[in-house]
Amino acid sequence: GKAVMNVGFGLGLVDEALQSHTPSLHVIIEAHPDVYAHAKKLGWDKRPGVQLLQGRWQDVLPGLIEKGVVFDGIFWDTYAEYYGDMRDFHDALPRLLRPGGVYSFFNGLAPDNIFFHMVYGRLVQLELSRLGFSTQYTPIPIKQALAPEVWEGVKNKYWHLPTYFMPECRLEAAPPQNQKDS
Repeated sequence: GKAVMNVGFGLGLVDEALQSHTPSLHVIIEAHPDVYAHAKKLGWDKRPGVQLLQGRWQDVLPGLIEKGVVFDGIFWDTYAEYYGDMRDFHDALPRLLRPGGVYSFFNGLAPDNIFFHMVYGRLVQLELSRLGFSTQYTPIPIKQALAPEVWEGVKNKYWHLPTYFMPECRLEAAPPQNQKDS
């Protein structure tokens, strides 16, 4: 099986999808204590091959990197962080992914303005290319997800566009050693 990591358990949807592929290692990093407790209550800490780690990714990743843990796939979907945080996460990816490994993330950058959403998408693509990644976006129509009943009771509607652009970022080559300094 493959080794995978999900940063941000949330409702566990991504982790259920990952488990359907029977990974040999499945690392989950969750920062929020209530969400972590919920994941434990659901038994994620007892599933074969799963490591449920509590903490901010900024605090957990250095230990994984130090141990030489590498993954075939990584998904990133954190809450209440900024683009700069995402960029810092991206800087760590070449040390966490095997060559040919795939990275994806919840593409919620500027979710209420298609122009700025596309600009962010291109910015991510350019920044990841400097780290040795090729990045493609697959358009997925999700107009039904915009129905008012879907968002009923939700304080902050976090998606407004009729199409979601699913990122697939593949590590093609290691970046130059001094890349972070430029």
